[in-house]
Amino acid sequence: MSNNPGKKGKPAPWQKRAAEDREQALQEYRRANHPAYAEWSKRRKEAAKSFRQETGADDLSNRDLFKAMKAADARLRAWDRANPSPMSWDDDKRLQTAFAAQYVARDYS
Repeated sequence: MSNNPGKKGKPAPWQKRAAEDREQALQEYRRANHPAYAEWSKRRKEAAKSFRQETGADDLSNRDLFKAMKAADARLRAWDRANPSPMSWDDDKRLQTAFAAQYVARDYS
């Protein structure tokens, strides 16, 4: 892998990978330390899956795949409005702070 990240201002691939890994680890930490959020997240994932199946957005042979994906996303947004996340902003900040205190990033360079 080259040390040149490409265009000026563009993060290097290993920086992107580290940020993605950190975000994934933070999401897992949120689920592990906030049971109501974990349950809500599970229900949201199941709802998204069922919306994709109902609209045909999971069928790659669908000629109207883009329209199906938009319809599934619209239904998921409506579900989000009807079922707000149980995690408050204060809870999220508290969990982020606790996560940052213990998180050790992997070295991709």
